[in-house]
Amino acid sequence: MQERGQRRYQVRFGWGAAGAARIAADAHLLVWVDVLPTPAAAAAPGPDGHRAPLTQLPVGPEVVLGHLGNVTAVAERVLRLQADRGDRCVVAVVAAGHLDEPVGGGAADDAGEFPDVPAVPEFAVEDLLAAGAVVDALVTTGIDHTSPEAAAACAAWTGLRRAARHLVTASESADVLGVERVHAALAVGPELVTLRPSTERA
Repeated sequence: MQERGQRRYQVRFGWGAAGAARIAADAHLLVWVDVLPTPAAAAAPGPDGHRAPLTQLPVGPEVVLGHLGNVTAVAERVLRLQADRGDRCVVAVVAAGHLDEPVGGGAADDAGEFPDVPAVPEFAVEDLLAAGAVVDALVTTGIDHTSPEAAAACAAWTGLRRAARHLVTASESADVLGVERVHAALAVGPELVTLRPSTERA
């Protein structure tokens, strides 16, 4: 019996750090998709109030932040990596999802630390749509060897893109975060933010 992990596919999709551990161990780029920061993260200093559990993510792939505003930059980064490698670039698109409680307790969360055991996030419509938008941007550039999971996320985006802003602003996460912070998160520019460079050996 084969292990899970979508290993036969170039573009993969999963949820949270646990999903990343499953699908990104041999990836070249991990796109951590986080559209709306948690209230605690939004109030803390940091790039647009977003944080990724970098200590829980697989060692090796470059980690970039993905959201609804920078999918073109993500796709361009993948094309550059392929050109540099002279070979295909395996991409793990990981939706952050929503965690009700700070993992590991308040003190660890305040310090930006995460425990060794990743929690499983709840579904977050904004992260699903943005992950699908990333996959769609890759498919548009010709990188279309997608797993069924990635294809389903892409279909959610292509089917709902016209309603995406409404769906995000009406979501559970938006209700908790507040209107001003939601609009600020949706206004983040198209720049690519690298959360961690590749740790692969040359």
